[in-house]
Amino acid sequence: MDEVIQQAPDYFSKEEIEVIFKKNEENVINTLIDLWNLDAPKTKSAAEIAAEAAAMEIDINKVSAAGGDKWASIRDICDTYDLEMQTQMNLLKNRKQ
Repeated sequence: MDEVIQQAPDYFSKEEIEVIFKKNEENVINTLIDLWNLDAPKTKSAAEIAAEAAAMEIDINKVSAAGGDKWASIRDICDTYDLEMQTQMNLLKNRKQ
């Protein structure tokens, strides 16, 4: 049973795994096949997330803005790195000619 729990998808509880394990007459391989063939729980849509945020009185725009600034900063850093790398590569290329 421990083998099955270790190799099962993370989204199954131990109890759910035990039920499927018993259904497959404690056959490890068949149980793992069944577990991996079952659909993962569906992810929440943007509308569901917004509804939950409204229910919890969270301003989704503030959350998005904070995350947006972070990613904009990361993009700027990467762009700066790319430009510097391009400059260095061009210098090396020109020296070889």
